[in-house]
Formats: sequence, C-alpha cells, structure tokens
Amino acid sequence: MKILFSLLIISALCSCSRDNSLTKGEKSAGFNLMFDGKTTQGWRGAFMNEFPKKGWVIRDGALFGELSDGGEAADGGDIVSLKKYKNFDLRFDWKLGKLGNSGVKYLVEEKLPKASGGSQPGYEYQLIDDADFIYNDKHLPAEIKTGSLYQIAAAQKADVDISIWHTSRIVFKNDQIEHYLDGKLIVSINRKSKAFLDGFQQSKFKAFPNYPTIQEGHILLQDHGHNVAFKNIKIKEL
Repeated sequence: MKILFSLLIISALCSCSRDNSLTKGEKSAGFNLMFDGKTTQGWRGAFMNEFPKKGWVIRDGALFGELSDGGEAADGGDIVSLKKYKNFDLRFDWKLGKLGNSGVKYLVEEKLPKASGGSQPGYEYQLIDDADFIYNDKHLPAEIKTGSLYQIAAAQKADVDISIWHTSRIVFKNDQIEHYLDGKLIVSINRKSKAFLDGFQQSKFKAFPNYPTIQEGHILLQDHGHNVAFKNIKIKEL
C-alpha cells in the first residue's frame, strides 16, 4: 500500500513538472498553452503570414532563436502570437546565450508602415546578459536590465545568471503592469502614474504618441541577433 501511494505521489509530481503542458490547476484557472514544445502553431513572423524559415527552431521541447546577426529583427525576425491580448497573465521560461539580448514584448500593434532598422515597438520585458553586456561602451543602466519595463521602469533585482532557465511572468490589467522573475515581483507601475509618463518621455517610445494608452496587441518574442530559448509559454486572459 505504501509503495502504491509513493508511486501515485511521484506520478503526480511528474505530471505537474512536465514542460509545455498545463496542470489541472492551471487549466481550471483559465490558462492556455501558447507553445506545445513541438510545433510553431499559434505564432508567425512579425508582418508575415507564416513562421520565419530561418533563425527560429524547435529542439528538445524549447523554441530556440539561433540568431547571430546582432541587430534588431535582422536575422530570423521577430515572431508574434496570432492572437491579440488585452488584459492577461503571461508566464514563460527562458535562457540566453553569453552576451545575449532579447525580450518579450506585449501590446504590439504591428502598425504599417513597418519601422525600418529595428523591432516593432511594444511594452518590453527585457532579457539581457546583465553583468557582461556592454551598451554604448558602458555597462547596462538599470532600466534596460533583465526584467525591466524597457527604458521606462527598472527591475528591482540583482543581476541574473543567463545560462540557466528562469521563469518570468507579466501581468497587465487595464493600466497596471507587473513583472515577476522567479516568483518575485520586480516591477510594479501604473501607466497613469508620473513615474510611467516620465519614463515614457525619456524613452525612444516618445515618438509613438499613443504608446501610454495602447489597449491590446500581440505577444512578441524578439530577434535581437543573439541566442535565446523559450518554453512553458502560457497565458490567462483577465
């Protein structure tokens, strides 16, 4: 009897920890899987009708950006969710190659004409090699380190080890934005706050007047010309 009970416990634990799947609790809470670990279903290239033919591959249950150009959207290109989201709770696992740079963007509108020489604007959960990446001949400022709302709100955390898998979470509801890293809240800001609007005015996004009031958009995985990997991408609409 004890052996049977132990086997049941082990089976339950294995079920809960399986990559690219939803637990019973997540299903009942309303989460949907955005990546099944086997196909690119639910994704396409930004400003494309299909998934990029190079740069992004699926291997060992993870979505790898095997990117080496070093520029923004200049290699395989960004990929976006087919669906647009408004209020949501997004969770994903990630890791980077050395000196890596990427990001997960949300509220991406994919407006035409397409911006040249860069990635489509959006709200960005930054992913970068905090300790070693050099930006404009200097070490990174806080507002563009991992977990930050890029150029607007700095994440409150120590530098991360990019060579291991991390779990991130983005909660967006109406005007409230929260970023989490490995279970800890690292950014909490409201779009109507002075802090957000000041950050907006000091960022490159000030060229997009509607940026502080975007209501819905795609989820985007960024090609920034560096190796990146994602898995366990799941979302709940709020």
